[in-house]
Amino acid sequence: MNRRMWPAAASALAVVALLGGCGLGFGDEMIGGQATTVGAGPAVPEPPTRTDQGHEVGPTGASGAGGTASQTAPASGSRVAGVTEVRDGAWDVGDAGQVKFLVKDGQLELMSVTPAGGWQQTPPVKQPDDLEVRFTQAPTTWSFQVRLRDGSMTISKEKSIARAGDGSYPVGAAGSVSFTTSGSGLKLGDVVTENGWTATTQPTPPSSISVSFGDGAKAASFTATQAQGAVTVSTRSELSGPVPTS
Repeated sequence: MNRRMWPAAASALAVVALLGGCGLGFGDEMIGGQATTVGAGPAVPEPPTRTDQGHEVGPTGASGAGGTASQTAPASGSRVAGVTEVRDGAWDVGDAGQVKFLVKDGQLELMSVTPAGGWQQTPPVKQPDDLEVRFTQAPTTWSFQVRLRDGSMTISKEKSIARAGDGSYPVGAAGSVSFTTSGSGLKLGDVVTENGWTATTQPTPPSSISVSFGDGAKAASFTATQAQGAVTVSTRSELSGPVPTS
């Protein structure tokens, strides 16, 4: 199988946006206010690089050997963070911990939350139709959310990294996005789509990047935002389907 990469520079898709803006800012050219779709292609994810404790390790990237001491390097590609099915039961939330929930009589019931070593759990949000659990280990936050709406259940995982370094970031099972900092803005690098997925760049100001992925009922997204010299990266994966019945 092959991996299809969509380098922004090579395809002349670098775009400039006005603050407050309507274009996607990454260079000296501009695509109008319309979102730009990047075609899907077959791809094979790279296996994650792990330490003995099972935590993913960032590769050597544009910012050097895994980034500077004040930045968090991107992790290598992995499908672990993706949401590929709609069910209740036990769920691993990245390397941050595990959440177990059940659907009983059409309502969500949180059974247990187990943080992994070094991670802290914040108080969960628990409602009959909405459940959210967060794990934190500075500068990273993982969140796991379940929503019930009109007979449908949506499960999502989101990873947010403060002080993120330049490089390539996996986006669940959808693919990956790379970027570099360029002066007071961000420059989009390669967008890689896994088999069956398409990617769309969204209009943003020059200090941010937004890429959404789709594959039928599956959805994923990548955002990077620069503020006061620091970059925050968030990757999200979600899937909706019928509410499971027991």
